[in-house]
Amino acid sequence: MATDSNASEFRFVLPRQAALGSVFLSDTLSSGFLEAGSSTVTLGEHRSEIVEKVVEYLMYKYEYASSKEEIPDFKQRVKPEIALELYG
Repeated sequence: MATDSNASEFRFVLPRQAALGSVFLSDTLSSGFLEAGSSTVTLGEHRSEIVEKVVEYLMYKYEYASSKEEIPDFKQRVKPEIALELYG
């Protein structure tokens, strides 16, 4: 599964199961959209730094989904200067 930010031509690749942690990506990949067949979602209206952080969060969520250990706080990974754009 790959997400692509057209504005900066960056490509982010993550496992399909991790991508399904996002309602938007899950709906897009599980429906009749072209993206479902190609497993590629284009996110052109977002800055690559934001898409990268979302992908990082999806991987974090996927990695710790069944963890029995204490899960580190993801907020520590978010730079203050992108927090509003990321959470907004």
